[in-house]
Amino acid sequence: MNYQFIEPDKIIDMLFKDSEYVIEFCEAGVISFDEFIENYQIHLLDRNMADLRKAGHKIKPGAQMMGADEVVDEYEHAKDLLNNNADDEELEESVDKMNSICSTIKKELTHLADSQN
Repeated sequence: MNYQFIEPDKIIDMLFKDSEYVIEFCEAGVISFDEFIENYQIHLLDRNMADLRKAGHKIKPGAQMMGADEVVDEYEHAKDLLNNNADDEELEESVDKMNSICSTIKKELTHLADSQN
């Protein structure tokens, strides 16, 4: 599999090449990204900066650890959209983009976990 967002070697090395840890990390990551995209969508479309920030701060360290900087970039872009009072269409585009990124990351994490067996 060609990984588009996560860096499998970075994750595996960070977890001491222990396949059980890698599987646990990947499974926890899938759950975290499920929660994040749900909160991202709700809070961005509600224009709720405080709760959007909470969701972002929760996902940021994990995303950075796995090399998925695109999540952080789009999250920062979303905050700019809110600060600049962007129209609803622009907010929905950001949600769609983040949804696509997170969906791909979840597939990549699942694949990485499966490859450890």
